[in-house]
Amino acid sequence: MKLQSFIILMSYLFSFFTGTSQINNLSKAVKNSIDSTYSSLIKKNKVIGTSIAIVDNGEIVYANGYGFSDLKNEIKADANTIYGIGSITKSFTALSIMQLQEEKKLKVTNSIKDYLHELDIENPFDDGNQIYINDILSHTSGLPSDVSNGFFVDNPPSISWLIKELNKQRMISPSQYKFAYSNAGYGLLGELITRVSGITYADYLKQNIFTPLNMTSSSIGYELPNTSKTYDRKKETQEPSIRDVAAGFISSNVIDLSNYINMLINNGDFNNKQIISSNSVSEMEKDQLENVLLSEPISYGYALFQDSISVKNNIKNDSTIVRLIGHGGDTHAFHADFNYIPELKVGAVVLTNSVNGSSINSASELLKLYLEKSNDMKVDLDYNTTMSYKGTMPEDDEIKGKYNFGEMLIDVNDLNKIKIKQGLSRLVLTKKPDSYNYSIKAKIFGIIPVKIKDQEFKFEKLNNEIYIKLKLTENNNEYYLTKKKIAHFPVSQSWKSMYGKYELTGDVYECKECPKYAVKDLKLNLSEDDGSLKVNLKSKSAFYGTIYFDIISDSSALLGGIGRGSGEVARILENGNLYFSGFEFSKIK
Repeated sequence: MKLQSFIILMSYLFSFFTGTSQINNLSKAVKNSIDSTYSSLIKKNKVIGTSIAIVDNGEIVYANGYGFSDLKNEIKADANTIYGIGSITKSFTALSIMQLQEEKKLKVTNSIKDYLHELDIENPFDDGNQIYINDILSHTSGLPSDVSNGFFVDNPPSISWLIKELNKQRMISPSQYKFAYSNAGYGLLGELITRVSGITYADYLKQNIFTPLNMTSSSIGYELPNTSKTYDRKKETQEPSIRDVAAGFISSNVIDLSNYINMLINNGDFNNKQIISSNSVSEMEKDQLENVLLSEPISYGYALFQDSISVKNNIKNDSTIVRLIGHGGDTHAFHADFNYIPELKVGAVVLTNSVNGSSINSASELLKLYLEKSNDMKVDLDYNTTMSYKGTMPEDDEIKGKYNFGEMLIDVNDLNKIKIKQGLSRLVLTKKPDSYNYSIKAKIFGIIPVKIKDQEFKFEKLNNEIYIKLKLTENNNEYYLTKKKIAHFPVSQSWKSMYGKYELTGDVYECKECPKYAVKDLKLNLSEDDGSLKVNLKSKSAFYGTIYFDIISDSSALLGGIGRGSGEVARILENGNLYFSGFEFSKIK
């Protein structure tokens, strides 16, 4: 029965897409439409340069550049211009891990601690105290998301430094608890590749991926000729190096990435050479989040996101649901994205060189434009599948209590109206009739009312825990934000003695030409707010704002919230200094 259903499905797809001609050269009208769209986009969004490519049935059917790769010298961007691709790097890391598994040099079901013996991060959860490779690949391991000190800098510290810093942290959740994106985790995977292969991560990529795929313009870092300059509007910027190399430090161009996309579409085959097995590609593409406790509307494999989209053949008036697979990447000024549709054997890549390039770097939008203009299709990128959630509606008394979002605190006493302070603003949550959903109204500076449309807060009970979720009313998607505090550790004298102002001390890694990441002037003020530690960060860079920690011992506290950027630990060190995210602070008042 299953085989028969499969044959029927394949027959349907074949008949559905027969008649969409396999184009080797785009028509002038389609080229003009694409060119006019991107010329307009870079002008409207003040992007200096971008390059694009489209693949169809194994061919690069179009590749072009717009604007400049070097504004001062008037060097135009083209298909050969090289850009940083940021977190697209993660998919190359995942591919490398799968290759090494095929060579029986590792197993993704093993713990990374079997290979990185010095990794000894605290784990307070009852999950075997292991950090499984496949969980790191799918961002479900519970590792901290980032170690901020040294991430974007001129001269990054080594991977051994990162491991030592992680050993000062603790796991933010049990494994398979929630999708929580972790650059630090992928940094560890890069070191794993080095140790089991016997060569550096860069050499491994070159020998086993770049060279077999004819990716002659791809490397680690930004040193190759023809690498684009980077810009903040028209001002040239300095792009920092990235410490967690395997998480985001590859540079490439759209031609090379087109070869990469074609290999994935063709189940690991490129020019009749099997780069990786079809089974490994399937495992990379498979949604690895199906068994995660806190399920959300995210599908993620091994460094590959997946969405379902609707494609309609306007001639036959038939539609079907297909997979849109890929990954994006963002550094300071480089923004990159690639997507492919396996059922159609089409893909696209967009690379940009400007801080605000993220506004135009959607590969899915390029695919939509291509399919609609060249193949007479209608593409719905906003197709939404209904997702079922595991939780139930809690009782009144279960909801009441304290919640820490990380950036704000909530004390729920009145279930009909909940008031929240957030910096200079106030949020007012009003209970909707016959539900535990709350509409949201903000008061800017505490007086100017602004109704937040299309968003609601919601309470949910799951495994005897009470969670607050953000619900998007447009598509009913829900995302976990935080959970109710069960235990309340009293503010000890050791923490009270730490209240005051602090400045950075010890090793601080910097990007001297990158104002956004300059941290040397970072100041911290530690105080108390309703039983939680309140930390005010001030800097001329991106490091500023207020965050809240829950005390868990006389010397440790956890950043509130759940998921990426939460659960990270602050510690009182033996020397009396304060530690957080790789930074050490000494008291000045």
